[in-house]
Amino acid sequence: MFDWFKKPAYANVVPIFPDQVTYVEPPKAEELHYSIGITSEDRIALKIGYTTLTMNRKGVEHLIQQLSVFRDQLDEEDEK
Repeated sequence: MFDWFKKPAYANVVPIFPDQVTYVEPPKAEELHYSIGITSEDRIALKIGYTTLTMNRKGVEHLIQQLSVFRDQLDEEDEK
């Protein structure tokens, strides 16, 4: 009635993979860690890794202000 030990035939669903797979070298890391540019809409684009941050002049000024605050905090920690 039931054959509990019968092996199911998955050949029509699962592809047969080769025994040997060629190794693909990962791309080498670039020395460039970030880039800054201007878009076609006259906005500043800051690219870090795979992320691109696009902002207007006011956004850039605010980012610079925030970074200077963080820089000053790091200097204070180093003095302690």
